[in-house]
Formats: sequence, structure tokens, C-alpha cells
Amino acid sequence: MNPRILRFGFLAVLAGGLVLFAHARSPCDMVVEVDLTGALPGDIVETDVIVYREGRSLARVDERYGAGGAPGTVKVPVRARPGAATVEVTLVSAGGTSRKTERAVELAADSPAHLQVR
Repeated sequence: MNPRILRFGFLAVLAGGLVLFAHARSPCDMVVEVDLTGALPGDIVETDVIVYREGRSLARVDERYGAGGAPGTVKVPVRARPGAATVEVTLVSAGGTSRKTERAVELAADSPAHLQVR
């Protein structure tokens, strides 16, 4: 065989592998859903949700709600690579007391990560 054909074939395979590798490591849009339906209506007036991985913050949403309270589900958009992450949720009640919960979740592009907070 001609050596040029072999070189071009090798370079084409190498370039294809690099494109696939870059696509696999690129960040994508995902969602973390924090389920607050276990709380009484109007009980939670503020939420602070932090999503991080290896000490680096991926997303943070700090919301204050009126007297009506927080919605049943808080959705946090995250742009990162799929994989394991930690979600830290701080809930502030109408009386001013706060409660912090920290859990590990699996971020996936095809389905939202669901976190039940009680």
C-alpha cells in the first residue's frame, strides 16, 4: 500500500477519536430538582441551593419567597459535565430558623437529578 494512504487513514482515525473525546467531555445543560413538598405550605420563605463538585461551585440559586412560601419544587439549572456532584440546600423557615442539608446526586443529561428535602 501507498504510505501516504496509510498516513491519511491514521490521521483520520486520530482526528475522529479526538472529536469523540472532546464531545464526551464537553459540558451540557442539566437540572437539579429539589422537592420541597414535605414542608408545610408557607413554611419555607427562602432557599439557597448550591451544586458543587470537588470543591468547585457549578451552580447556585438563592431565592426569597413572600408570605406564600416556596414552591413545591425548586429547579436549579446546571451547566457541567455529567457525573457525581454534591447539592447543599439551606432552607429558611418563616420563623427565621435555617436548616442545611447536603447530599450526593448523579448529574445526567437525559433526566434531572432529584433531591427530596424534608
